Amino acid sequence: MWPIVTLALALPLAAARTPEEIAQNARWLVHQTTWGYLTTLDAHTKVPVGDTLSFSDGALDHSTGRFFFYVMGDYTAAAPQGLPCAFTLSQASLMHNATLDPEDPRCAKLTASGILRKSEGEDVQLGKEALFARHPQMKHWPASHHFAVHELQLSEVWMIDMYGGGENISLDVFWAAQPRHTTPWAASSRSSVLQPGSKPPPWSQLADRARWLVAHSVWAALGTSSVRRPGMAWGNVRSVADGVGTNSTGLPMLYVPTPDPSSADLAADARAVLTMSEAGLPAPGSGSCGETEDPICARITLSGRLRVLNATELLDAEERMKVKHPLAPWLATGGAHTGGQYFTIELENITFLDFYGGPSNLTVAQYLAAAAPQETCSRNRPMRRFGTGMGHSILKLIQERMSHIARKQCIPCIALCIALYRQTYLSKMPL
Repeated sequence: MWPIVTLALALPLAAARTPEEIAQNARWLVHQTTWGYLTTLDAHTKVPVGDTLSFSDGALDHSTGRFFFYVMGDYTAAAPQGLPCAFTLSQASLMHNATLDPEDPRCAKLTASGILRKSEGEDVQLGKEALFARHPQMKHWPASHHFAVHELQLSEVWMIDMYGGGENISLDVFWAAQPRHTTPWAASSRSSVLQPGSKPPPWSQLADRARWLVAHSVWAALGTSSVRRPGMAWGNVRSVADGVGTNSTGLPMLYVPTPDPSSADLAADARAVLTMSEAGLPAPGSGSCGETEDPICARITLSGRLRVLNATELLDAEERMKVKHPLAPWLATGGAHTGGQYFTIELENITFLDFYGGPSNLTVAQYLAAAAPQETCSRNRPMRRFGTGMGHSILKLIQERMSHIARKQCIPCIALCIALYRQTYLSKMPL
């Protein structure tokens, strides 16, 4: 339960903020973050589908409030009128020292809903300028993949950045606002004092790598089918815990407060997706996440049905939360004062991407059978950075996964690896 003193100080402040100040903080979050989680509904089954995408609303200090993406040309091909979706951002994605847990209301979380459409006319150049300014690697992505500028055309902006619950922000007020951090909480937030304590498993061990990512992730985007917005997906940030050390199961547990929009969604339809990225790990990534949308920055989606924990599982969940989320003690003591439920996922499908050539052929059975990752609290984890010896690192990476690329007959991917090697080695810049 949140400290009474903290609540007593925060609630008057929440009431005193104007809609303009709330919108300013939303614009600040949108401009500071560079990636988030996209949630859609499958066109046929209406099952929530998750993805990790980079975005930009403009070059630094030139915020537009518009969400531009650079995705393959066929990304929205199945939806000629545009892809209905929700795009979820978290202040936890900013790489700073730990001050707040992702589930703490003061760690800002924003979900922008609308239609993702391929840009046309002058918006194509505007989008490229915004994207390339924040994601310079995109300039070198292969033309054979037909990357194109897309924009999320907004219909709703929802945010929670303080005690008292989330709220919608008027789009007119949102667009009129200038980015400004308007809460008294520190602008930096990372989720936990824990740092990954071991290297990722070798690239050839797909199931082990997937389990490593889930075990070390402490927050995810929970994607559901929205009750408030029928026919639309919804995404929200939740703190997760996949066991401690060898007790890792690969099936994260999470807490959903009753007032959260996700709670009503799950009561109506338990089908959900949990999306996690290596870019969101408590440490500043493994060295592979210079660009979040780059395939070597691992990402995973776990799809299935969320199930309420029984009494025995609840004790396990609270123990997991105690270790994984020391900055959110209420998660280990029955949850928030608003009430809520603890869940786990009954896994039905998994999508894991950690290298060029498309998602891995990883089954649920293989994933669950993998060994539990080792985990420590060490802050001195060796990084897979492409700095000193980066040429050797990339060549070794290519060699380890060349058979994987060949199986997928991804010749452009091989060319991309070589191009990135040349660019990185010559410029001495990390990927």
